[in-house]
Amino acid sequence: MIATSPAHDLFSADRATDTPPYSDDTQAVRPRVRIFNVKYSPNLGDGLLSECLEHALVRCGAHDDTWSVDLAGRTAYGPGAAGRGPLIRALHMLPTPMRELAVRLPLAVQSRRRWRPHYDAALPGANCIVIGGGNLVVDLDLNFPTKIALAVEAAERRGLPAFIYGCGVSSGWSRSGRTLMRRALDRRLLKKVYVRDERSRILWNAEFGADFDLPAGVVPDPGLLASWRFGIEGIAPQTNNGRRSIGLNITSPFAVRYHSTQQVETEFLETWYRDLAKALVVAGNDVTIFTNGSPEDRSCARRIKADLEADVPADRIVYVEPETPEQLSRLIGSFRGLVAFRMHAVIAAYSCRVPFVALRWDPKLDSFLESVNLEKWLIDPLACSPRSTCGVLETAMSTGIDAEVHAATLAQAIDSVAILKAEMDRAVAETHR
Repeated sequence: MIATSPAHDLFSADRATDTPPYSDDTQAVRPRVRIFNVKYSPNLGDGLLSECLEHALVRCGAHDDTWSVDLAGRTAYGPGAAGRGPLIRALHMLPTPMRELAVRLPLAVQSRRRWRPHYDAALPGANCIVIGGGNLVVDLDLNFPTKIALAVEAAERRGLPAFIYGCGVSSGWSRSGRTLMRRALDRRLLKKVYVRDERSRILWNAEFGADFDLPAGVVPDPGLLASWRFGIEGIAPQTNNGRRSIGLNITSPFAVRYHSTQQVETEFLETWYRDLAKALVVAGNDVTIFTNGSPEDRSCARRIKADLEADVPADRIVYVEPETPEQLSRLIGSFRGLVAFRMHAVIAAYSCRVPFVALRWDPKLDSFLESVNLEKWLIDPLACSPRSTCGVLETAMSTGIDAEVHAATLAQAIDSVAILKAEMDRAVAETHR
C-alpha cells in the first residue's frame, strides 16, 4: 500500500455536516475532475465504486463539479440490454483471431459515433481526468483498450493530465490491445498509476509500467467507502421474527465462465444455489436472493426463486432487485451474513461489517480477500457443498469483522484518495506554469 496522510478525519466531518469541509472561497482553485469508468453499467458494483470515488475526491478537496464519465456513453442507471448474453456467447464461440476481426468494425463505429463525442462533451471546464475504479485495464475483445485510448486522446486535445486509480489489471493481452494501450501511454499524459491489489501491480509493471517509467502503487478499492458514502452504520439486527437475514447474491453460470477459468456447468451451479438456499432456511435463516444487476444474473436469480417456491415457505425466501448502488449497499448492509461471487457485493459487505462467504471465480476476488486477511472466508463452490458453505458462514458470523482492522482499512481507503488529490494539484499546477 502507498503511504497515507490523515485524511480519514473526513469521516468525522461527514457526521457533523452534509456540506464539504471547505469554505466557498476555495472553490475556484479546487480541480474539476472527470472520472472515466463504467459507472452506469448494469452491474451496480461499478456504480457503487464510482459514487464512492466521486464523493471521496470532493471530500478531499476536489471541486463539487467532479463526476464520472461512463466509458460506454451511458448517462443513467438501468437494467442493460437483455440480448447482451447471447451476443457474447456467440462471439466467444469464434476462434480468437476471428473474434478480434469481428469486433473491429463495431468498435470503430462506436468510437466515432458515440464514445469520442461523449468524452469530448464531458471535458469542458475539467482540469484533469482519472481512469478510476473497476477492472478496466483488461483486454476483453479490445473493449477497454479502445475506450481508454480514446479517453486519453480526448484529454490530450485539452492538455489535461491523467491518472489511473483503483483499477484492476488482468493478464492475457492481445497484440492489438497491448498496442492500443502503449499508444495511449506514449502521449505522456499519464502522471501516476494506482491499482487496487498486488496482483494488478505486478501485471501492470510487467506489461506497461517498466517500459514507460510508470510503476504502480497499490490502493484500497474505492468501494470500501460504501458504508461512509451512503451513511450505513452498525451491524444489522435480527429480523423481527428472530431469524437472521442472509443475502444470497446470484451470479449466472454464464458470467462465471465468461470472467474466469471456472468451467462450471449451468445445471450444477443453479442446483448448488437452490440447495444452499434450502440449507440456510433449515438452519433458521431467512434468505434474500438478489444480484448486482446484470441481466443474465437477474434471469438466473428469478429462475432459482421460482424453483424454490414449491419447497420453501414463501415468507422464508424473497427476491429483491436493487436499482441503484445506494439500494444495493443498503440491502447488503441489512443482512447478518452474505454469500456471493461478485466482488463488489463482498466489498460492500466488508464496508458494512457484514460477515460473508466469498465464492472463488476470479483472481481479483482472491486478491481482495488477501488484502483484508480474510482468505478463510473464500471457498470454491465446485469443491464445497452447500451444507459445508453454511458452516463456513456460521463461523464467519460468529467471528465477525474486527472493528479496529475495519476502521484502519476504511481510513486507508480515504487517505489514498487524498494522496491522489494531492498529485492532481501538482499536475494541474504544472500545466498552468
